[in-house]
Amino acid sequence: MTKRKSLKWIIWSFVILIIAAIVLWFIPTPYIVVYPGVTGNLAQMVRVKGGKQHNKGQLFMVAVGIARVNELTYLGSRLDPNVELLKASYAMGGLNMKQYIQFNANLMLNSKLTAEVAGEKLAGLHAYVKTVPGALVLSVLKTGNARGKLKPGDLITKVGSYPVSSPKQVHGIMKKHFKFGEVVPFTVKYHHQTQVVPIRTTHIPHDSAPAIGVMITSLTTPVVPRPVTINSGNIGGPSAGMMFALAIYSQITGTNLAKGRNVAGTGEVTPSGKVLPIGGVAQKVITVHRAGATIFLCPKANYAKAEAMNKKKGYGMKIYPVTNLTQALHDLQKSTNQKA
Repeated sequence: MTKRKSLKWIIWSFVILIIAAIVLWFIPTPYIVVYPGVTGNLAQMVRVKGGKQHNKGQLFMVAVGIARVNELTYLGSRLDPNVELLKASYAMGGLNMKQYIQFNANLMLNSKLTAEVAGEKLAGLHAYVKTVPGALVLSVLKTGNARGKLKPGDLITKVGSYPVSSPKQVHGIMKKHFKFGEVVPFTVKYHHQTQVVPIRTTHIPHDSAPAIGVMITSLTTPVVPRPVTINSGNIGGPSAGMMFALAIYSQITGTNLAKGRNVAGTGEVTPSGKVLPIGGVAQKVITVHRAGATIFLCPKANYAKAEAMNKKKGYGMKIYPVTNLTQALHDLQKSTNQKA
């Protein structure tokens, strides 16, 4: 009889735990989790017309994964030393997950364009960025009146009767010429078609000017002597730029940068070759180790956090902090004992 009661208690406890887990699964939290993601073999991702590929060693770009967290996964994430919890409002800038993914897809596209210019300039070619007048819509905020009226990829060319030459100008026009609650006609281009879209202005947090709820940037196009194709799949964000640029340099010059080693790196790159900081570097160290890479290039601003994870895990990875492509190239050639 005692055994039956004990078995019954175990069964009911198990059922209660399952019910609790199901309930917690459907309760959202204000957090996202950043976790180790994937690496990409640049020999398979980057193609320069007429460029030379190398089969001794590999160059990798690296990405992290990001997911929304419910109450159940929040508990697990708190106990996992390989992940990082961040407030979604901070990490995603007020975007929902669908908008955030689109935003990062646009950042990746821009990363490819800047990497083409930076990589070809590093190889000694005359490459530059041509800026198109206007303000490119990167994403539409869930708070704001542009939702359902504008979309990523729209190019704002006029606000009211005022021509727009740059994203910065939009803020100035809105602040100087329009009021909160006023309906403003926005002239936008999309795939060579122009239309005028009336949108009522509103208050957006952290913006002193009347706004409509869009994130905008400059529309640029690369002018490069050597055509480049970069296939990034479904990976988003700007952090692969530095490694794209180094892969382009490698193929144009015929220089084997890996020289039999597995080399990874991360960092946003500007057309001039400056390397900018990125997010999730601690999780990228774990990803790099899992890919078998022993050399890791990262922005100088991220170095301390990357090295801390490297030492914590005991990987013995050689991490180089870089501020520009020239330095990254020098450190990489030094690490593989290759002369320029």
